[in-house]
Amino acid sequence: IIPVPELPNFSWMKPCVSSRDLVYVGLRDVDPAEHYILKLLGVKVFSMSQVDQLGVARVMEETCDYLAKKPIHLSFDIDAIDPSVAPATGTPVVGGLSYREGLFITEQLCQTGLLSAVDLVEVNPLRGQTEGQVHSTVSTAVDILLGCFGRLREGNHLLDYSLPEP
Repeated sequence: IIPVPELPNFSWMKPCVSSRDLVYVGLRDVDPAEHYILKLLGVKVFSMSQVDQLGVARVMEETCDYLAKKPIHLSFDIDAIDPSVAPATGTPVVGGLSYREGLFITEQLCQTGLLSAVDLVEVNPLRGQTEGQVHSTVSTAVDILLGCFGRLREGNHLLDYSLPEP
């Protein structure tokens, strides 16, 4: 384990998660210092280029294999979604995850049965230039969260459902 350098006025804070238990999906526009730290700490990273090359299904398969049946805390940053879909955010960067990729990620994590906590951040209605942009961002965020809680795009159906007899 690589020690985290002491930060002034933060000596009371101790790491509670190993950097080897983190996975970032959909990174783009990473500054050199962030890139260095991610590499130094051994954080598993899938850039958007890798998502494009491998496909989101393979990325999630590798992510779930890497996490090895540990409880998952998903921290979903809405600006991971492309700003054409979720523009009302603090850091909109073109080339992000599609709406469908975002939902696929949450559906896959939910289906592992290991999703134990979720937070969704960076929705900022003040950054939307129109009411439509705010609505698109908020509704995307809601759909992302619903995927975490088991909603499937094809609908939720009872496994033993049969048509009623006449």
